[in-house]
Parts: sequence; structure tokens; C-alpha cells
Amino acid sequence: MISGLGEGWFLPQRAAAVSQDRPETVEPALKNRTEADPLHQASLPRRQEESALLEPAGAGPAEPPPVYADGYVLPIRWARLSVAAPGTVNQIYVEEGQQVEAGAPLLLLENKAQIAGLAQAQAALQEAEAALALLKAGAREEEIIQAQAAVDAAQARLERLLAGPTAEQIATAQKAVAVAQAQLERVRAGATPGEIAAAEANLKLAEARRKQAQARYDEVAWRSDISRLPQSLELEQATIEYTRALAQYNDLVDGPTPEEIRVYEAQVEQAQAQLAELTAPPHPADVAAARADAARAQAALALLQAGPRPEEIAQAQARVIAASAAVEQARAAVNHTVLRAPFAGTIGAIYTRVGEYIAPAQPVIELGDMRAWVVETDDLSELEVVHLEVGDRMRVTFDALPEQALTGVVTAIQPASELKRGDVTYTVRLALEGDAQILARLRWGMTAVVSGPENR
Repeated sequence: MISGLGEGWFLPQRAAAVSQDRPETVEPALKNRTEADPLHQASLPRRQEESALLEPAGAGPAEPPPVYADGYVLPIRWARLSVAAPGTVNQIYVEEGQQVEAGAPLLLLENKAQIAGLAQAQAALQEAEAALALLKAGAREEEIIQAQAAVDAAQARLERLLAGPTAEQIATAQKAVAVAQAQLERVRAGATPGEIAAAEANLKLAEARRKQAQARYDEVAWRSDISRLPQSLELEQATIEYTRALAQYNDLVDGPTPEEIRVYEAQVEQAQAQLAELTAPPHPADVAAARADAARAQAALALLQAGPRPEEIAQAQARVIAASAAVEQARAAVNHTVLRAPFAGTIGAIYTRVGEYIAPAQPVIELGDMRAWVVETDDLSELEVVHLEVGDRMRVTFDALPEQALTGVVTAIQPASELKRGDVTYTVRLALEGDAQILARLRWGMTAVVSGPENR
């Protein structure tokens, strides 16, 4: 942010020593003052000029009085810069007296929050753009194929429900019932004499093998590494086979338990229920549900094939626009944490330090283009300014260089007046010309005295 741009009418504050007496009382007032009075001596020339201007028209034409005014030396262009957003100073990149180019960074505020906000806004924009692209692309071929398969499956289920079971399905269900009943009858009947004899023979064989394994184990049982010898593993396996054969024999001899019979009875009941469900007519609720499933699948397929509606695309585009605006807003917030030079020039003053909190409109850096100098004066009354024109050449002297003088060319006269302590004043700008060595010795803010014009 730029405040007090030098191309305007800003000067350091200075008291104007202009009389507030009315014109018709000028002469009596002068007669009543002694010449030893310093205030009288200082105001006498201007008072005499004002009196001459107030002479009646019949006295003949009067020469325009010379103009005398105080002013200040300023760069041809200057500004007091301030930041656009409040914050804490993180870095100052320049020093007083340093030359900078237009756009060069001068000062940086703490901006971690602003940078994070920008990253978040950019991510939201990418998400909105991806959603819009996905919407415009429409459904993929694989999605349409999958939706068509869902329609076919739902339609097939409905047709099967309406058509009822096939002869093969009924035959398979009846066979399952017969098998379950046969297994139940076999369990209830118990083991046959042949099954018991076979189980007894298997038990005797397992016992003989166990005894043989035990004898071979006993031959080496004295050894310390007996657990690692094959005789130990052989005995263990033979013992397991004997235990299993004994359990099978006892099960056959004792017959089935009530729990085992109940398991087989449940298998028969389940097979019979499946056969009954298969041969029963379809329930109206089942038919209605199947029809609804088929309709939903068909609607989903039609929606994919139709693609997005124009309203949906417009809505997605609006989200992209809003996200883009948010990115620009976040980027502006980041940019506002950097103060940049609006033009090339020299750093005249720095009014802040690292770590200080600064606010918008608070001047922090003064920048001036010192390739050329001007003098501005706001010390001209309405009676003096009427005798100046743009292009007039004035003599300019300086308090710091009392023996030197330059020429000041009037480049601008403030159109509107300012009221200072009751006096009407105008600001005039003069471009300095003359000896380059004198111009090189000038400094920003030096006091100057303007007199003239010299060309009239």
C-alpha cells in the first residue's frame, strides 16, 4: 500500500507566517509597529506587496511583485509505503539508502497461516475440477456392462420365480430327502454284525502293532537319546492307531446316541422343507420384491447411459469457479504479506523492526526516486499564486548551501487551496535544474527558498 505519494501535494508540516489582518487595515497596522520589532521586519515585504495590490485602479498598472516562499527538497517521485494486511514483521530485505528496482520485495510479514490457506484452496480447486471432469466424462464402458449384467440377473430371478421349479430341480430335492431319510434309518438301526466284526479285527491289528512297537522301544529305552530314536516315534503312532480303533469299536457296539440321531433327523427336516418351498407357488411379496429389483436395475442402467444432466454440469462448473475465486483470494492474502517497491528508487527511511506488529495504512518504509529533485512549497498565498504560471523559472536557494543557487521550473500549481491557520495557501511544485554538482549535494527534506519569477 502506498501513502503520501510524492506526485500529490504532501509536504512536511510547517507553520505558515501569513498575517490574518484584513487588507484595509494593513497600513495603520504597519505605522503602529516599530522597525526594531522582528515580527514587523519579517512581515513588512509581504505587507507592502499586499498594499500595492490593493491600490485603486486609477493609480496606473503595477508591476507584479516578486514571490518569496519556503519549501522542501523532495525526490521527483516518492511514497510512504504501508502493508495491505496487518501482521508481525518477519523479515526486512532492505536498508536505508539502498537502491531497489520496481517490484523488489522490501518487507515480509509472518505468513504461515496464509500459505496454508492457499494450499487448502488449491486442493479444493483440484477436487472441484476433478469432479467436473468426471461428470463430463460420463459412465465408463465397464460400468455400463456391469449395470446391464445386474439388469439381466434381476430379470432372470423374476422369470424363475414366475415360472416355478423345473423337473430337474424337483427331482434333485426329492433325492436329497430320500438320502437324508436313509441315513437316519441306518443310524437308528445301529451297526451290523459284519461292521462290528470288522471293527473288532481292526482293533486287534492295532493292538498287535502297538505291542510290537513297545517291544522295539523297550530294547533301547536305556539310552539317553531315546526321545530322538525312531522306536519312540513308532510307539507313539501305534498307540494313536490303537486308541482310534478302540473308539470306533466301542461306538459300533454301543450304538448311536440320542444327539447323533437328532442331527440326522434335522437333516431330513431341512431337505423336506426345501422340497416343500420349491414345489409351493411363489408368494406375492416375493414376486413384488423381484419386480422392484428388476426395475431398480433397469433405472440404474438408463441413468448411466443418459449421462449427466446439464444442471449437474452447471453446478459442478459453479463449484470450480467458486474454488478458483477462493484460490485467488488466498493468493492475494499471501501477496499482501509481502511489501514490494511500486517503482525503482532509494530507501529513504525504515519505520519498523523485525518482530513488530504493524497495521494497514501505517507507514513502514519511505521510497524515493532520487534521479531528479523537485521543490514543493505550500507557502504561497492567494495574492501570490495568481502571479505564477506553469513554466515560470524561479531562483531556488538552500539553507544548507547558502552560496549556491539553482533554477526551479514551475511544473504544477495546486488547483484547490488549503486553509492553514486561517490563511488560504496553495502548493506549487518546481523541477530543479542547474549545476549537476549542486544537484548531487541535495538531500531529501532540505529546506529551500524560492523567489522570482526570473523570466519576467
